[in-house]
Amino acid sequence: MKIKYISIFVILIYKFLFSKPECIFTKDESPNSLVVTKLNCTKQVESFTLYDNKAIEVSLEKAADGYYFDILNYPYKNKLYDISALVFFIPEISSFPKMPTTGGNFNFEYNLAYRSNGMVKPIILNGVNFWPIYNSTLDLFNIQIPKGCGILKFYYDNRLGKWNFFDATYEMGSIPVDPLLDGEGSFTIKGSNLFNTSIEIFSKNDIYSNRKEFGIINDDHTEVKFSINEARYQGLWKIDVKICDTFYRSYTFSFSPELIRMEGVLNNNGGNVTFTGNHLRSKQNVTGTFGNKRIECFNTNSSKSITCTLPTRKNYGFLGYNIPLTVTIDGEYTSNTIKISYDLPLIQNVQQRGNSQIFNVTGVYLSKVIVITVITGMSMKTNITKMNSTSTLEEPGFFIESNNTIFIFLPNNTQPGFMELAIEDGDESFRAPRYNFKITPTITDGQSFKSNTPGDDLKIKGIFMRTVDFDGRDIPLTFESEPDGPICIHSKDGDGLSFTCVLKSGFGSNHTINIYYNLLQIGSFNVSYNPPQLTEVYQEKNGNIKINGYNLGDSIKDSIITVVFSGGITLNGTVIASGHEYLIFGYPVGNKKTASYRFQLGDQQSNMLEQYTLKPIIENSDPAVPCGGGMVTINGHYFFDYAKDTTTVTIGKVVCNISSINVTTIECTIAPNLRSLSPRYTSGSKRLLITSSSADTERMYNYQLPSAGYYYKFEPPTITNTSSIDQTALITIYGTSFGDSNLEILIDGKPCTQHEIDIHTYSSVSCNVTNYAEMLKYNYSDTKFNISISVDGQYFIAEIFQFKCKFYKYIHTSISQLFIYYCCSFRYLDNLRLKVRAKHATQISKHYTFGDQRAPKGPKSPYYDFLKKLSRFPLIRRYFKEHND
Repeated sequence: MKIKYISIFVILIYKFLFSKPECIFTKDESPNSLVVTKLNCTKQVESFTLYDNKAIEVSLEKAADGYYFDILNYPYKNKLYDISALVFFIPEISSFPKMPTTGGNFNFEYNLAYRSNGMVKPIILNGVNFWPIYNSTLDLFNIQIPKGCGILKFYYDNRLGKWNFFDATYEMGSIPVDPLLDGEGSFTIKGSNLFNTSIEIFSKNDIYSNRKEFGIINDDHTEVKFSINEARYQGLWKIDVKICDTFYRSYTFSFSPELIRMEGVLNNNGGNVTFTGNHLRSKQNVTGTFGNKRIECFNTNSSKSITCTLPTRKNYGFLGYNIPLTVTIDGEYTSNTIKISYDLPLIQNVQQRGNSQIFNVTGVYLSKVIVITVITGMSMKTNITKMNSTSTLEEPGFFIESNNTIFIFLPNNTQPGFMELAIEDGDESFRAPRYNFKITPTITDGQSFKSNTPGDDLKIKGIFMRTVDFDGRDIPLTFESEPDGPICIHSKDGDGLSFTCVLKSGFGSNHTINIYYNLLQIGSFNVSYNPPQLTEVYQEKNGNIKINGYNLGDSIKDSIITVVFSGGITLNGTVIASGHEYLIFGYPVGNKKTASYRFQLGDQQSNMLEQYTLKPIIENSDPAVPCGGGMVTINGHYFFDYAKDTTTVTIGKVVCNISSINVTTIECTIAPNLRSLSPRYTSGSKRLLITSSSADTERMYNYQLPSAGYYYKFEPPTITNTSSIDQTALITIYGTSFGDSNLEILIDGKPCTQHEIDIHTYSSVSCNVTNYAEMLKYNYSDTKFNISISVDGQYFIAEIFQFKCKFYKYIHTSISQLFIYYCCSFRYLDNLRLKVRAKHATQISKHYTFGDQRAPKGPKSPYYDFLKKLSRFPLIRRYFKEHND
């Protein structure tokens, strides 16, 4: 390409030399060469003259020996002449518009387009010269492109040679929709750029293999038609399509005979009947079957129709409805089956007139009908008889308007089903095929209903009121009302004059429910729920108020409970739960215990319930009291009239001294669980009793509260650890809630006696192991035993404890005798101590506080250290454990 332009430059530069001698040519060394390799100039800006005598100044490129003129990028190439017939330019086309296969006129940029004589250079296309025409307005050339496909080559020939200087490409062909092959052998392809489209045809046995056909194309190359003679008959073909000698796609067609319908009517005498369809042309013969009889058919030389000879209805031998018919062509291809009938009465459509009881029945040969039977179930048949001209539409019956029309008046309780015609035709009577028909239910206007809030069954009246079809399927009835309004959950079938709406739970008055059949509104009715009714009030243990009644609904968000006090003051409580026959609400904050109640549900209000006075409620459930006594908190509600100085709280037989009282809480202090304190608790739970001596409250509150859950008990004992058993058989057990009320300790099933409790913390108890001698004798030091403790009937059993024993060396007999003496003495003293303690229990309790506080201690005796050592023996230890009894 570069060589071409350099050759062209020779002509241009040569011409410029005559007017611009400052520039000279440089040629290659080949003999007689016209190729210019360089144009050197002495000035950077040169003025050149074009063929139209315009002077153009050109800025030249800098070169080593001056300046260089680059003609390849010269902006006026489209206006340059050839220098002479021997020194010339090869034309140049940089781009060309898209070309459809139809060809046409195209504008394009044509450079170096003029001969030295000023004539435009022709372009050779497909061996023919085409002369581009310059359009000065567009500054472009225009050329007529011939129709074609593929690549179009552009040539230039000036007697010295022929050059292919540009290639353009036609647009590709396209077939977006599958071609059509009809029964007459016409194969039609539709698309775009279909120039030079051909087909090859292959049959199922390759009879027509590799047969190429060219079709007839339209002017805009969007449709090509071919004639395929063999496709006029039945068979299977594969057709390959090529566009511009390039394979595009294969298409397959399979033709079998198809029957569509019978032309005209089939009377009782039978005869030749024409049937229309597709692919019915035969090469040899056509046969058929009519029911169970063989029939003869003959070719009409058309793929769209065929004629067969049918027997009379009498010769056919059966009822002449829906008789199957097929044809077989050339003994190989069998058609589909259609059903035809003799010209007998037949229902073709049933249409209800609006919402009335009148139905239009249309069909053929209806003038001979004598009875119409309506079948709406296995055992539900109604015979509708023909009316005379003077009859009125008050009773079920039908009129024959014409041979094609009957109108029938049905009973108003008819459900959808079948209609069946009974016909008399001369001496013959028979029934026509059944026809399925539909009925639209109609709702009686102005119906209103009352319902309880849980919902009731509503009997909706009207005509044709059936909710199931003849075969038991539900008819598509739907119900709608305002948002969150009442609705029918479902409907139940009735007697035809009514059906039952199973109403959903709800509340409020004047709700409209619309009824739809197949999305068509067929009526509406009004529903009002019964207003709420209050009957009685209860208090619950958690402080809530429960009211029983009727029609209280189940919508908390739409419920309002109003508490009405004396003087007309009102407060609203908070509804917590409701269930049609009850509602539960929280009592509003205040100190008034007597009030009446009124309930509102939606737009409806209940009766005013008579005044009710709240009773105090204790909410604690089986609370435990510390074994060492202490603060007891009684939680509840409505302690309106209790006062500290007039109220008494007892747990079992023990008084709990009141510390404070408010509407929901009573706090009191109770003494330790010691048998030495009187009165002593009995075992098990203790009944709680609250009484008041106030004149305002005695009649109302001086009573024992309900028994359920109002019991208190001391916390049960627990065991956490034990000490070693010392040489005096003494063991200390550690844990919690060790009281001496009915205290019993067992070690390995044997009693542990002479209990001694730490009455300041109630966290330890000491006792003598009765089987200690046995443990020493058999050396049980590695044995584990069960240990159990029971306080006031409450048990705790430790799984095991490791027997630990401290062994001592031999003790002299005289010391043993002395020890026995002291034991006897201290046993006497210990018994005396217990008697004194019991006698002065009240005074002793004043010196003891609860929890970890201890009673005040007196001064130590001078013999304290000596006696402390002796206290290691059981009886002595028991005596000295407490303070100066």
